[in-house]
Amino acid sequence: MKAGAKMSKLERLFSDVLSQTDTVLDGVNQYEHPLLARLKAILTEQRATLEKLLPELRDEENAKLSVIREWISIVYHDHEIAMPTFEAWKRAVNWMKLPAKDVASDLEPLFKKMKENLEEAALELENIYGAEDIKFVVPSFYIPTLR
Repeated sequence: MKAGAKMSKLERLFSDVLSQTDTVLDGVNQYEHPLLARLKAILTEQRATLEKLLPELRDEENAKLSVIREWISIVYHDHEIAMPTFEAWKRAVNWMKLPAKDVASDLEPLFKKMKENLEEAALELENIYGAEDIKFVVPSFYIPTLR
């Protein structure tokens, strides 16, 4: 981003999700577990997709939904898979009393914050592009049912 350029709300929200994704990946990188292997793969894809999406969002006025819809959809679907995978891993490390127990507890708020950011981004996408145009891009449970 150019020095002094203002970040759009949508860019800020997805940038926060990228930062949170990086923090989770850094936190779990040293641990091994079958569920964690899946989680790392999902979050790595989410990070790569966000890195493609963010440059397109730099100019909110010119960001065309036809260009970014696939990336947005991937980010939401990755989170949709990552959240229960993380919860399953957290239960496993607690039950098995693995060394990653404290890390799992520390990372839990990041997943909640990611979901909040994605919900807020869904509303922003709806405001920019319209409910009809994003209904197949953003899973419905990220958009509040009360309008």
